[in-house]
Amino acid sequence: MTKSPEAFKSISEVAEILQVDTHVLRFWEGKFKQVQPIKNASGRRLYRPEDIALIEGIKHLLHDKGMTIKGVQKLLKEKDASMLLRSDASGLDTVIVSDEENTGPDPKTKIALQNIRETLEKAKLLLKTDET
Repeated sequence: MTKSPEAFKSISEVAEILQVDTHVLRFWEGKFKQVQPIKNASGRRLYRPEDIALIEGIKHLLHDKGMTIKGVQKLLKEKDASMLLRSDASGLDTVIVSDEENTGPDPKTKIALQNIRETLEKAKLLLKTDET
């Protein structure tokens, strides 16, 4: 007999669905305050479908997109966690890219990098003229 898709799932069922170990789920629960499975009277974790969707989104960001835990924490803090709950996560990549663009170098660093680039371009030209 199979469970309804809306039924609560145990930690071992969620681990099997998401192909991660149960200790990983417990670890993420400690790292991401948005992950809050219900605990029954005996203390067993019961995951709702939205919990599973959230964890699946976190796994995607960590494993597939290569983000760090701190990066995902920041993203979830700045953006609403509901963006990970969408069954269609196609907009997720856009959110990640726009966040990465906003974390570029500060203006001083940008100027310093431009100066270094100009110096390297001049050195490159000097080396080319020496070769001929």
